[in-house]
Amino acid sequence: MANIYDGAFRTILNDCRKLIIPVINEIFGETYTGKEEIRFYPNEHFLDQQGKADRERITDTNFTVLGKIPKKYHVECESSLPDGKIMIRLFEYDA
Repeated sequence: MANIYDGAFRTILNDCRKLIIPVINEIFGETYTGKEEIRFYPNEHFLDQQGKADRERITDTNFTVLGKIPKKYHVECESSLPDGKIMIRLFEYDA
């Protein structure tokens, strides 16, 4: 069921790109005007598991806001019950 919500979150972000700016301003204390370009990156990543088949991980969103200083963001929308592993998954995605 979580994949349905993850897909909806990604669709909203991709179809309504300018709406992410107020969210980033609020969460990260930025002062973007909304005129900045947003560059999205692929969400699919493969985890190398020594001696095992690679495992695919899909992030919710991975993008750069091209303001005065380009900044990369990774935002996840946790739609399942907390399992205590979100920090591990964020590290795996970003590493």
